[in-house]
Amino acid sequence: MRFLWSFFIMTLRQPDAAARSILLRQWPREAIWTGLLLAVVLNALFYALLNLWFPLVGQLALLTLSTGSYIVASLLFSLGFTALLGFCGRWLGGSGAFLPLLSLMVWLQFVQLALQMILILVMLLSPLIGGLLSLLSNVFVFFVLLNFVNEAHGFASLWRALAVVLMAAIVTLFAMTFIVGLVGPTFFGLPEHV
Repeated sequence: MRFLWSFFIMTLRQPDAAARSILLRQWPREAIWTGLLLAVVLNALFYALLNLWFPLVGQLALLTLSTGSYIVASLLFSLGFTALLGFCGRWLGGSGAFLPLLSLMVWLQFVQLALQMILILVMLLSPLIGGLLSLLSNVFVFFVLLNFVNEAHGFASLWRALAVVLMAAIVTLFAMTFIVGLVGPTFFGLPEHV
């Protein structure tokens, strides 16, 4: 547990070194896929707990996903976004492969989950400070993502990593919109007429 904590701190302080450390290890496929499923399930449990503690009211309550729907959507998003990070990065001259990128994304999900748990505790003490720290942590996680993509593709500039992340995010947004339109609103718990 102490190793995980020190690696978590290293990820926050030196995301490029943490990415290199993850990429240098030859992770078995089973470990990467198990880590992804664990991260998705833990995020879903955290999402369910947040809905219990801070339920959405009124028309916003329609946006609440069931736990199963959240797991499926999160898994599809993680796989699609990682694949697009690889494709867009190679299109811009990078060398990142899918599984190494996925191992980085899995660790990033664990880091983000730990930050969210810390932020919930801060929000319970002071909602204003918690909201501000939440905004700052999102910006910081984005910076860590840029460093991870930069290291995975072997770029020499965070600007190229930013271009990769923006392209992948735009394509993912369109793809998720298309999938939601195909699958239908009932799968996500929305009323038929939406």
